[in-house]
Amino acid sequence: MFKIIRPDDVSEIDMEAGRGTQVRLVDASLGTTSIDLHINRLRPGGARGRVHRHTRSDNVYIVQRGEGTLTIDGEIHVIRADDVVFIPAGTRHSLSNLTDEPLELFEIYTPAGKAFDFVVDED
Repeated sequence: MFKIIRPDDVSEIDMEAGRGTQVRLVDASLGTTSIDLHINRLRPGGARGRVHRHTRSDNVYIVQRGEGTLTIDGEIHVIRADDVVFIPAGTRHSLSNLTDEPLELFEIYTPAGKAFDFVVDED
């Protein structure tokens, strides 16, 4: 099904632990299982993201504004507006907004649908 989606017309969903909100743009509700696209809006100084991985899904962040702390396999990286980040399937990662400004990014998973999982890794 072809569709033009305007993010301002889509309802925001609260993320866990008050981390921020999410705007789901392309997902299984459109009949696709090959891709998932949403906007994450992380609150300034919000709860830290949990360390996790996706067994079969690659992950891409496109940072629109702000700055985030991305931990990849225990190594810390700062990501900021205009960065494009590729996280291969199976890579342990977490994202947090430790700044005083909002962090907004597009997040893409592929494959999505039943192939997508969120495996929390306890340290």
